[in-house]
Amino acid sequence: MPLYHGTTLITDIRHGATPITEVRHGDEQVWARSVTRDNFDRDDAATLGGNWTDHGPSSDYKMGIENGAARIQIPEGLVGGFFDLRTSRMRFNAATAHADDGYVECRPSSMGSSGSLLNGALTGFVTQVFGRLSNSAFSHGMGIELNAGHASIVRLVSGTFAVVKDGGTFVAGNRLRLVYVGNLHRLYRNGYQLCEWNDSGATASKGLGYRSLGVVGQGGKDVLGPRRFSPALDYVLMG
Repeated sequence: MPLYHGTTLITDIRHGATPITEVRHGDEQVWARSVTRDNFDRDDAATLGGNWTDHGPSSDYKMGIENGAARIQIPEGLVGGFFDLRTSRMRFNAATAHADDGYVECRPSSMGSSGSLLNGALTGFVTQVFGRLSNSAFSHGMGIELNAGHASIVRLVSGTFAVVKDGGTFVAGNRLRLVYVGNLHRLYRNGYQLCEWNDSGATASKGLGYRSLGVVGQGGKDVLGPRRFSPALDYVLMG
């Protein structure tokens, strides 16, 4: 588990010049240095950069960076139309998790837009953050879904997304973490458990081929109207 000083993640602890790789309380690991993280703290960009692989399905507008957060990049001048929804899926390609069991975490910096008939997003614009994601595709994974002010556990199997448990509300600035151990999945908000889902039928994939981190964002623009976005992300983290 990561350690925080307030809302700041502690990523490095040293004894003199020697890095400490983990902290334990008895047999329980309470902190590990081997985490995968992106703070999106770089210049604004149309994509997330070279450490991320694009998996579509949008052919034009992708998850990128704006004001130090990740969200899909819908330009001001896009002429909207009916069902003009864009969805972008990005997989982190620079590292994978060291084990099946672990967690994925994010902090939304915005709530995202409400639903829009014009964009074909009737129930709101969806942001998702996945762990246990396929290492070479975007076909399987377990993650956190942020939609219309609700945080849920979402499952991805053979390219099909399904919310398996609604965890309740969130607001911008909340820290959301999905912990998975075996087939049990628990969703937390600021350290407090929201819900859990036991995949008793082992329907979600895990193993060496399913240890990547991924994000999904959506956006669109109404006809001669405003741009709409799913929740932006301050950071994503997998451990």
